[in-house]
Amino acid sequence: MAETTNKPQALEPIPPMKPGQWNSYSPADIKRWGVERFLDEVCPKEPVPIPDLGFTEEENRRMDEVLREEREASANDL
Repeated sequence: MAETTNKPQALEPIPPMKPGQWNSYSPADIKRWGVERFLDEVCPKEPVPIPDLGFTEEENRRMDEVLREEREASANDL
């Protein structure tokens, strides 16, 4: 009679994220791969750099001001 051995199965590969494209993974796939393994393999290891979009200091100041006003308005509506 042949002996059966429990050989570890190779892990199913997780498709990498494609920079600059819309990436989506199904919840069923993530559960099958394991959430921790999925995050370890797919998430960036370093912070994602924000490119210089060419705004002037005045434009950056105004955008910060608008964001602050919107946060205050939404906090007051709650």
